[in-house]
Amino acid sequence: MKNGLQKLLTWPLRLSKLQSNKKRAEVGTLTQLTAQEGFNWIEKHKARLTEISDKIWGYAELGLHEEKSARLQVEYLRENGFQVTTGVGDMPTAFVATWGEGKPAIGFLGEYDALPGVSQKASPAKEELVPGGAGHGCGHNLLGVAAMAAAIALKEELSKRGLPGTVMYFGCPAEENFSGKAFMARDGVFDGLDACLTWHPGSMNIVRGGSSLAVNSMNVTFHGISSHAAGAPHLGRSALDAVELMNVGVNYLREHIIEKARIHYVTTNGGLQPNVVPAKATVWYYVRAPKREQVEEIYERVLKCAKGAAIMTDTAYEVELLEGIYEVLPNTVLQRVLAEAMEIAGP
Repeated sequence: MKNGLQKLLTWPLRLSKLQSNKKRAEVGTLTQLTAQEGFNWIEKHKARLTEISDKIWGYAELGLHEEKSARLQVEYLRENGFQVTTGVGDMPTAFVATWGEGKPAIGFLGEYDALPGVSQKASPAKEELVPGGAGHGCGHNLLGVAAMAAAIALKEELSKRGLPGTVMYFGCPAEENFSGKAFMARDGVFDGLDACLTWHPGSMNIVRGGSSLAVNSMNVTFHGISSHAAGAPHLGRSALDAVELMNVGVNYLREHIIEKARIHYVTTNGGLQPNVVPAKATVWYYVRAPKREQVEEIYERVLKCAKGAAIMTDTAYEVELLEGIYEVLPNTVLQRVLAEAMEIAGP
């Protein structure tokens, strides 16, 4: 968690690079003090922060169901003087915590959702906490708590020094499955920010300068006719056959798309039992590519595979687009400032 805090606590006044030489010197000195004051606050409260992180690890709640994880952070933020609005973006587990007023308005992004099927005790050996349950395989128990701690530490710094500014912490649910931030952005939750930062647990303490893959997520559901698979198979129209044929088509498609594209799928509904021709079957797809327009082109070709599968099996189909996300747009200026701040913080 400390590496994440080093990334987040030392940057605010390194924006002096964008100011005059005089201001740069003044602010550069203050930045060093800011980093130390922030780390002092973290050191004083690390036991409580670790306790919160460990609890979220144990809760291991899936996206849009992070009730206990979100509530734990909301309560701690309120204890530390933040005003919290819950249920933003039409999501019960999304929230915004705000302290201060005026400019600059600085935001920190937190996540706290888990992944299905990777339950794990706090041990280096594989040992499930809940058999078959969810777990924090991506470290979001650390991600959210460290970003929250950085927001509170910055608030303490500004308050002690009588400096203006607004500090905001955004509780962002469902990063792993439904990209909750997109719905928050849709509702203007991030409007008015001057800068917004986050971090992610990893093996290196670095500033990430790249982008990400754009993605479409969709369910394709086929509707056929149920029949006894032994007694009257000729009367059935298998929705599962349609799913399998669609998957075959998509797998042949892989040779003819750009190398950096990715297509993944899982069958979420394949019928009830082998001796019943499935009347309904669903497959969940992700289509990824470096650019949004590339995703759209590949997505349309995947839809043609679905249409062809429906024709071949004499079934009907429907497509539910779950999300469509653009690639990340890198902010090279802020990345450079953040890297310089990390040099001040040290390892």
